[in-house]
Amino acid sequence: MNSLISRSTALAAVAIASLLTAAPAHAQSDERAIVAVVTKFLDGIRTRDTALVRATVVAGATLVPVGGPTGLGVPSTIDAVIERTGKGTGPGNDERIETPKVQIDDQLASLWAYFTLTRGGETKIDRCGTNVFLLRKGPDGWKVFQIAATSRTEGCRAIAN
Repeated sequence: MNSLISRSTALAAVAIASLLTAAPAHAQSDERAIVAVVTKFLDGIRTRDTALVRATVVAGATLVPVGGPTGLGVPSTIDAVIERTGKGTGPGNDERIETPKVQIDDQLASLWAYFTLTRGGETKIDRCGTNVFLLRKGPDGWKVFQIAATSRTEGCRAIAN
């Protein structure tokens, strides 16, 4: 009887341990996927690859600048950003993020990160601030549905490649 209880206890302990380690592994996988989506979005802007940018966002996604007298600027659609990106010539803007902080709850995630933006073909940082990407997880994976960003021209520090 004791060996049966010991085996049952051992099996229960193994089951609990596997559940406890599976949740963080799944969260780490989602976190990597979220960072990858945002990276693809920024890569698409830099390379003017509108198909790549479009693959990272949901229809109707928006960009909201934060700042100014009211605290919020005029929102624009990501479609408008994609259109401007596609019409440009030469290198696109080089926006880089640093040390992204990802928060996930079920099908909702946010990525918060310091960014710098260098205009295409230039080497001097044009502006910096904080980007917040909101993403949802659907049947097609993680996709951006809103971006909010602060922006300033002073106090910007370079991000190591």
